[in-house]
Amino acid sequence: MDFKVLFATLLLIPLSGCFAPLDDDTSTLRLATTTSMRDSGLLDLLITDFERIHEIQIEYVAVGTGAALELGENKDVDALIVHSPEQEATFIEQGYGIERTLLAWNSFVLLSPISLPEQLDDAFFEIQEQEHCFISRGDFSGTHEKEQDIWRQLNQSHGVVLTSDSNGIHPSGDWYRSIGQGMGAAINMAHEKNCITLSDRGTALHYQDKVTLDRFEYEDDVLYNPYSFIFITDRPSVASTTFLDYLTNQGQDLIANYTIGGQPAFFVPTDSSTTQ
Repeated sequence: MDFKVLFATLLLIPLSGCFAPLDDDTSTLRLATTTSMRDSGLLDLLITDFERIHEIQIEYVAVGTGAALELGENKDVDALIVHSPEQEATFIEQGYGIERTLLAWNSFVLLSPISLPEQLDDAFFEIQEQEHCFISRGDFSGTHEKEQDIWRQLNQSHGVVLTSDSNGIHPSGDWYRSIGQGMGAAINMAHEKNCITLSDRGTALHYQDKVTLDRFEYEDDVLYNPYSFIFITDRPSVASTTFLDYLTNQGQDLIANYTIGGQPAFFVPTDSSTTQ
């Protein structure tokens, strides 16, 4: 059965059991990764360079981190590249993954059609108080998890009242729109509807000439956005270990030198340490 065709239908059907069992083919790596890695343009660059060097084909699906982790739980893929440390730690503690290696990092930013305050908490508080249209990915991706962290922070610092439902934890009101889609879709909708959205820096830069939204960056530790590679339990193979070796060696130069409009989209760790 065609793996790429199955992935194309991923957002239309439940994830559990949607793939045939993986075989032990060492010439193909099946990867689940985040939409931000794809939408930033970096992932295809890395894969093209890797496949030029090695006789290994990478087939990937780009979904939110939550969906990628579910694919890992079901062992529908060999490895993950994701960016939600707390979810990743739980995934490994529960025995679904066996190793987590930091590959790159950037920051989360706000994209907005209006001017925003200089402090992150003040910006989110103003969005909520003024009921500015806000687009949430609502897909339990790393970006959505980070957005929820910020709302929780606002609940503690500013007393913002939050609700919890199928769209996660968030303020209530028609101004808050949860779409259940990837980063590129969220940015496009924010552009079309004159709304604000939270984005990873890489995808924000990729879309900067395509949308009329200003980028607001903040020096706040909560916005740190690390991307990690995780082996799926029982799935490490020649293909997956070779790709990780590439990403932590030759690939680091491509990541460090990858710019959009002359600006770096990602940064490499000074120590590509592995954590449980």
